[in-house]
Amino acid sequence: MSTSVAKAARRKLNERYRVVDADGHVLEPPTGLWERAPGEFKERMWRVVPDEQGCEWKIFDGERTPASPLAFAGTAGMSRADQDRARRGELKYTEVRPAAFNPAPRLPDLDEDGIDQTVLYPTTLLGVPALTDHAFAAAVCRAYNEWLAEYCRYAPQRLFGVGIIPHQNIELAVEEIAHAKKLGLVGVFVRPNPSIEERKFDDPVYDPIWRAAEERGLPIGLHPFLLPDMPGACRYFGFGSTRGSHELQGQSVVPGRDFRNVFFTQAISNPFDMMATLTYLICGGVLERHPRLKVLFLEANGGWIVPWLERLDHHYKIFWRDVPAITMAPSEYFRRQCWISFDPDESTLAMTANSSLVGAERIIWASDYPHPDAKFPGVTDELDEATRALSEAQRARIIGLNAAELYGLPEAVK
Repeated sequence: MSTSVAKAARRKLNERYRVVDADGHVLEPPTGLWERAPGEFKERMWRVVPDEQGCEWKIFDGERTPASPLAFAGTAGMSRADQDRARRGELKYTEVRPAAFNPAPRLPDLDEDGIDQTVLYPTTLLGVPALTDHAFAAAVCRAYNEWLAEYCRYAPQRLFGVGIIPHQNIELAVEEIAHAKKLGLVGVFVRPNPSIEERKFDDPVYDPIWRAAEERGLPIGLHPFLLPDMPGACRYFGFGSTRGSHELQGQSVVPGRDFRNVFFTQAISNPFDMMATLTYLICGGVLERHPRLKVLFLEANGGWIVPWLERLDHHYKIFWRDVPAITMAPSEYFRRQCWISFDPDESTLAMTANSSLVGAERIIWASDYPHPDAKFPGVTDELDEATRALSEAQRARIIGLNAAELYGLPEAVK
């Protein structure tokens, strides 16, 4: 098949449906946050700078580490040779896919896969909720959110940002939710890990965050991160390093015993944290107290959601006295206020769409672009294949309408 024919085939899904990527990413810009940092935090702010020999360094919160290991996170669609260079730490951070932190080249990449609109989450700053200096964490969130809003203004009908909040400090988090709304961001990111001591998310201490998001109509995007720097599965299972996974690429690891590599930390921790967080939010009464709050469960696959809700419903029938904060079956709350994200190649997507516990109205999809596990180009081909057995109405909802409605996106410009 010629390149022109292949591109035309990929555009077919876009021609029939509104195509919305509910969970894309940006890489943090080399100097964009630093340029927006207040004076008191400027020297500590996240940035990537070259030295006299041309080597690039990441500077953040008083640490200076090589930036090249982080480049692997921006290699979607790059050659195998370049991805191998990134794994070895030989690719510069500024040599990643240009769309990672520049909006102009993002548009042709969206066109390549026939994606009308994309919603963007951070990459390394998924770790911000673990910072112990709350004022500094708030400054990082403010600088990033302002940079992201500017990135999205380049194509305001196609690019949409999700803000980060310092949810280790409730008052500062509420302030940043208000600021994110003013900036035009379409949601806020929360890590599915306790951030106030080890209090789970059903603790009333977090209620001001849920209330602030609910009142402003901003969905909460729960997005996991693969470090043991916060309470959660990665720490509880003894995954021993607090350094970023990409900084461990060159180290020798022993599968099954040394859990510092991304395979184990992400494959195991992400769904565990999501299952726990969903259970606390629903069965702990958060969604009962905040009936207009919208919650997204991202980057943990979606095949677990039906058996998990089935299990929770079963327990509710028998042990309902142990969950006095809820008045409905757990799956009813999910169908009222929650969405689950699938990778487009998951074999359980269609089954979940036909399940009475979830349904097509509660499913969204994610590209994970520009991360190396993103299928680029070709993600919409996979989405087309995964939804082909569904009705036209079900396909339309999963492919774009659900994400457009829950994020409150404007009409797509074809």
